[in-house]
This record gives sequence, structure tokens and C-alpha cells, in this order.
Amino acid sequence: MPRAARDFGLGSRDMIRARAAVLLLLAALVGAGCGGEDETADQFRDGYNAAIERLNEVNSNIEESGQELATQSGSEIAREFERIAETAAQTRADLAELEPPEDARDAFDELLGAIEEGVTDIRAVADAARKRNQEQYQEATQALSESSEEITEAESELKDAVESD
Repeated sequence: MPRAARDFGLGSRDMIRARAAVLLLLAALVGAGCGGEDETADQFRDGYNAAIERLNEVNSNIEESGQELATQSGSEIAREFERIAETAAQTRADLAELEPPEDARDAFDELLGAIEEGVTDIRAVADAARKRNQEQYQEATQALSESSEEITEAESELKDAVESD
């Protein structure tokens, strides 16, 4: 393992936790999508699924590069997490342009907020990796893990709200 990665501890469980949190965050959005029975719900579902489509590629890249990421320098890891954050931020912006069914508005707003927090946490992981600050990195990966859980919950609530509309 290169010295920079070994010094920073990126081959450790912290790196695995960060990777798992990002995968969970992306999977929450990519995996479920939204369903519905009426025209408004169908249009929203189609827009939602189109907006999150680019996350499929990011998710695949993370899964494929897991071991490689652990051997990269802090700045290389930071660039990768920044790329993920930019993709997630663009996805959030695309989602924010959608008009959910009226009964799903609150759940949709919760999801947008959770995604925004997730993007902030991904950027915090990138910043900690860039600085090679192990303590900050651990805190950021923990926050990212929590954000991922919030996104999963918000997405589930949105799906339920759209399907019941």
C-alpha cells in the first residue's frame, strides 16, 4: 500500500465505511424509484427515475473501484468523492424541478433535504481525505452513514405517498 494511504489509514474500516455509506446513499435513490397509479404520479415517477439514472453509473464505479480507492492518496480520494458529490448535487437539482403529486409534497421536500445533507457529508469526507485528517474523516463518514439512512427513510416515505395518491 502506498505510504500516503497507509499513513492516512484509508485501507482501514473507515474507508470501507465511507464507501458503504456512499453506496447506501446512492442505492436508496437508484433502487426504489417511485410508483403510482394516476397520470400525475406517473409523470412524477418518470421524471424521478430519469433524474436518478446518472447515479447508476456512479454506483457501479464505486463498486468496481472499492479496492483501488483504498490504495489512493488523500487527494485522489478527495477528487473521487467530490465527483460523487457533484453528481448527487446535480441529481438533487434535477429532482427539485419536478412537481410531485400534492399528497407527496412534504415527503418529497424531506427527500430533497436529506439528499442535500448527504451531498454536504460527501463533501466533508472529501475534505477530510484531502487534509488527511483521520479524526475528521471518521466523523464525516459517520455523518454520511447517518445521511444515507435518512435518505433511505425519506425515499420510502415518498414512494408510499406517491403510491397512495
